[in-house]
Amino acid sequence: MSSIVQIAIEISFWSPVVLFSIGIPSALFNTIIFVGMKTFRQSLSVYYIIGQSLSDLIVLLILLIENVSSISVSTSSMTCKLMLFLSQLTIPCAMSFLCLSAFDRWACTSRSARIRHLSSNYVARRLFPIPFLFWSLIDIPYLIFCDLIPPTFDYYFTNDVFGEIAIYFLAPTFSVLLPLFVLITFSILTYRNIHHHLIRNHLSMWEQQMTRMIIIQTLLSIFCTLPQFIFVIYSIVTLNKRAMRSFYQISIELLINQCTIFIMGINFISSFYIFFSLHHVFD
Repeated sequence: MSSIVQIAIEISFWSPVVLFSIGIPSALFNTIIFVGMKTFRQSLSVYYIIGQSLSDLIVLLILLIENVSSISVSTSSMTCKLMLFLSQLTIPCAMSFLCLSAFDRWACTSRSARIRHLSSNYVARRLFPIPFLFWSLIDIPYLIFCDLIPPTFDYYFTNDVFGEIAIYFLAPTFSVLLPLFVLITFSILTYRNIHHHLIRNHLSMWEQQMTRMIIIQTLLSIFCTLPQFIFVIYSIVTLNKRAMRSFYQISIELLINQCTIFIMGINFISSFYIFFSLHHVFD
């Protein structure tokens, strides 16, 4: 076996373990502190942060479960369907809540009083269930068109058309391309808003700190998502040339893909460490 392939396999095995070990405390502490402490609970972004933390928690659990052979998802068709459905649900949910946090920071720093009204607990409570409901509906086809395929009984698409749509449109668009566009857009708009003197004056010191924290997390998410974005674009552009690839090229692409997946996984473990390291800096 090529040493490059072996490295890719090692990264594929160990990266979920590393992400789980670092990310589970982050997601749990985020949820406990933002729910349990009054100061944090009063933040206008608290619903989005809790939603993101819950999604991060489930994503990390799924990654670990899929990686442990003793509880492999290949045990039954129903288990496979459930694990795939949850992974396709929670990854976009986590990115959606981060996008909602970025939207909330833009709204609360806007010059327009009408737009600032969109940054409120009233709006957040009503938006909170939407990502879970929306992505649950979008991902129903995964329950229908995916199953164990004999004779190897690998879990894959039973419908070639949906398989192509899922691999080259649904997954990259909703998990990478669209969130990246939204995050970049609202980061730029919020950055412009917070440099306006009047906007800084109407925000409490706590909300100014939360704005800085969410902007930094958003920027980190953008940088972590960009490598996967570039690889997705490359995969789509070279789709017609895949049959002509050499083993060496396949090995390199496999290694790069595993590295970009690991880098993107930092999105799901970083929020607690960013919020509370910067909270002490800005105190």
